[in-house]
Amino acid sequence: MKVDTLHSITLPNIKEASYRPTSRISVSETGSYSSNRMSFFASVESRKSAALAINGILLLSSLILIGTGSSLMGFYRVQMLEVITVDFLIVPTVLTGGGLLTLLISLFGFMAVAREDTCWLVAYSVMVGFDFCILLAGIISSVRLLIDIQIGFLDSDVMTELSSYETSAWTRYKWDTIQTEFMCCGGYGYTQGYMDWKKTAMGSSRNSVPDSCCLFITPGCGSRVFEVNDIRVVIGKINVNGCLTVMQRRLDTQVSVILIVFAAVGGILVIMQLFVIVLTCCLASNFAQGDDYSVYEYETRSRGGSIKRGRSSETAF
Repeated sequence: MKVDTLHSITLPNIKEASYRPTSRISVSETGSYSSNRMSFFASVESRKSAALAINGILLLSSLILIGTGSSLMGFYRVQMLEVITVDFLIVPTVLTGGGLLTLLISLFGFMAVAREDTCWLVAYSVMVGFDFCILLAGIISSVRLLIDIQIGFLDSDVMTELSSYETSAWTRYKWDTIQTEFMCCGGYGYTQGYMDWKKTAMGSSRNSVPDSCCLFITPGCGSRVFEVNDIRVVIGKINVNGCLTVMQRRLDTQVSVILIVFAAVGGILVIMQLFVIVLTCCLASNFAQGDDYSVYEYETRSRGGSIKRGRSSETAF
């Protein structure tokens, strides 16, 4: 006799499973999970910290800029070579003046961020933007100056300046300073640089060079030099190498390195200044609205959670 066996299958209660209660997730847990992915700059306090840190870097950089500009003007005397290109005057001026301006702006920035004052922060952003333009102009000038040193340094005509030596107090002071400190005489050429003075009124009428060309400076030591035919006597009395030829050697080996470093560091600084402008504008907006919490904390409060200055309390639905 054949017996059919019935197999019973127990089916799950679909209705019960579909309505099985899920675990509740508190607002603080979702906020904590989201905050792990949150950007560091989402909260006001982190923005303040970042602004202060970058402002400190700008403060230190300003001291370096001031020192570099002062050395270019005081030791290398590059500002006196504006006869070749005006960039010789712009670069050290921007380094020194821009460094002083950056120093003052940085000090003002510390106060603006600490006071959490909207007006101060807006003013700080405007000043940083102005300093950004100055620093950018200095970087462009330094690149141009590098090109002039490598390519066009010896193409300039200095005879116009030498001819105005006796009529212009600034030209006289400038060339006396250059010739004394660099122990040179005239414009271009080794051993023949002093001959450039013979093309001026001083050289053609009185056969003289400025006293600043002399090895040992005394009143009238440069008179009647061109009347001497023995070059050995001339060498024993005055410097014979041209000033621009002597200075170019120092510019190639030392000043060019300074300009390259300034262009590179200045490029980083302008990027940081743009970042500071964005941060301070965000802080000004936050302080104007009275916000001192992060974006995620704002979402928590909008969902019904209570906010306690930087912390969100758990609220169950």
